[in-house]
Amino acid sequence: MDMNKHNQWLATQLPLWVSNKLISQQQADSIQSHYPVKDSINLGRLLLTAVGAIMIGLGVILLFAYNWDDMGKHLKLAVIFGSLIAAHSTAFFFISHNKVLSESLFVLGTMFMGSSIFLVGQIYHLDTHYPNAFLLWSVGALALAWALPSLSQAFMAILLVSCWHIAEVFDFDYANHSALLLILIAVFPLVWRLHSPVLARFTSATLLISLALNILAIDEDMVGVIMLMSAGALISSEQIIRHFANHEQKEIAYEIGKPAIVVLILTMFCLTFTDLIDDILDFSFDSPVTTGYFWAALLISQLSFGWLLLKKQLNLLASLAELTVLLALLPALFLQQLDSESLPDIYNLLTLAFNLILLLSSIWLMFDGARQANRQHMVYGSLIFSVLAMVRYTDLFDSLIIRASIFLIVGITLFSMGNIYQRNKKEAKS
Repeated sequence: MDMNKHNQWLATQLPLWVSNKLISQQQADSIQSHYPVKDSINLGRLLLTAVGAIMIGLGVILLFAYNWDDMGKHLKLAVIFGSLIAAHSTAFFFISHNKVLSESLFVLGTMFMGSSIFLVGQIYHLDTHYPNAFLLWSVGALALAWALPSLSQAFMAILLVSCWHIAEVFDFDYANHSALLLILIAVFPLVWRLHSPVLARFTSATLLISLALNILAIDEDMVGVIMLMSAGALISSEQIIRHFANHEQKEIAYEIGKPAIVVLILTMFCLTFTDLIDDILDFSFDSPVTTGYFWAALLISQLSFGWLLLKKQLNLLASLAELTVLLALLPALFLQQLDSESLPDIYNLLTLAFNLILLLSSIWLMFDGARQANRQHMVYGSLIFSVLAMVRYTDLFDSLIIRASIFLIVGITLFSMGNIYQRNKKEAKS
């Protein structure tokens, strides 16, 4: 049954159940809150039509570009703004008749808006900072995303903010902190308004990538440790949001935390190498900006972890993130006070600790995935376990017998967990 049809059926049945005293009004409200009415647009269909609209827009723009030199200034302006107005007017006309078509036409209009910004600059020979065009374009898409509201416009806005950010960092070596602020204050609230887990994951990943690019532009030595602190802060914040959220909001919060988990695991994996741990933990507070990022992320993570611990909500994932943060942070700050002769032994101990943590985490994920028939845990645990075994296989073992034994252990472990997973999955279905 379609989700909206299910909601309509539930909306008609709940008053009857209350009138027949099968449930109370409070119980009816509670049931209704677990099944919020969502936009009826199919995400796959919307994205397909949006891509089609973008292709049409590019085709029209290139067609104009082919004849651009033969057109007068006034004709150029008429074509530019005429196309923009026509696309949005048609989109408004269909907004109550065909939601998908309307969304696609709004996407086409946003494409025309971007071309208008660049072409008007070309007509009047405006020699300005070109990334500002992406900023203006992204603000227009964001305004539409909020006004309609529109999922496709939200995705376009994030892509345009990313283009603006990348252009500033790579072409002008400028740490674009405004892009981070725009994502935090304008895009993240939009995630909650649109109730989109996919947009939540995409926005969270964009935030972390933008942060990494900013740190690279200022002080590349601080990238590893700040990303670790930021991943911990995002994971702990996500756990707190899930504590207060309803069912739908918990799903969105969970998606926000996924990119942070990836950053955490990748950073932990880098910390299992002696050479890389030296690069990650050997940092200094030379820049006030990176120092601010570091202490802000650390403060948020530790306050959040402390609250979770106080409320007894510190689950395995949050505990792993906190352990990783403290195990990297405390020695890193301590090592800055030591002479270089003491560092190799401490680094060896830390890499051993991170290897064990990552190994035990992967085994737990596989075991939990097999026992609970949780496919995600099973896949992630198997992947981490296999990669870690292969890396340590090339690093630590020279004997062919030992190497063969490692392969046998890995193979038997994966085979056994896979069999348990399949058995429990069949039992769950039956």
